[in-house]
Amino acid sequence: MDIERVNENTIKLFITYRDIEDRGYTREEIWYNRAKGEELFWDMIGEINTEEYFDLDGPIWIHVNASEQGLEVIVTRANVNDGDPGALFSSFEEHEAAIGQKEPFNPFEDDDVLNYEGIKNMSIYKFKDIDEIVPVASRLVDYGLNSSLYKYENDYYVAIDFTGINDSATRQNIRSILDEYLTSSKMTIYRLKEYGTAIMEEDCFETIVHYFD
Repeated sequence: MDIERVNENTIKLFITYRDIEDRGYTREEIWYNRAKGEELFWDMIGEINTEEYFDLDGPIWIHVNASEQGLEVIVTRANVNDGDPGALFSSFEEHEAAIGQKEPFNPFEDDDVLNYEGIKNMSIYKFKDIDEIVPVASRLVDYGLNSSLYKYENDYYVAIDFTGINDSATRQNIRSILDEYLTSSKMTIYRLKEYGTAIMEEDCFETIVHYFD
């Protein structure tokens, strides 16, 4: 996926159909299965929700262009400031300028933005052998993270929910431990739940420490 910064609040993403297929989707799913289209979109959004680009807390404007090669998605973060009632309108104008039209196309219903709350704090890591998760669980169990374990095809996946971990230094420390042992994955929790095998749907770290450590 290619990422281009348009301005401080706007990011342009381009994903080819081959990349879409590599993520486990088909063209038909993206255009005719709304749930799959949303799943791919939030997967892409999750990749840019970093300090390198911008945190996507709050409203966002979305525009999607389809071509023969793939999908172009323009995302503008709404600039919401309590002391400036015109900030939201200003960010909308930025989005209009970026897409070159006055009516931005949003492929989702307004309530769908709420789905982002369910995955924006979710990180997925994969590994080959169950023994690889044991030292991770031992070091992270005291953080009280919601965690679950899945098997999909020939790999294991652990899903970690960072909800409640608001301190950036703590989050970074947790991610450093995860990166030390496991490999970050683009897999989504939705796909794991639908196509994977749930081994531990909750309290993964606590269960592993209890039985294996």
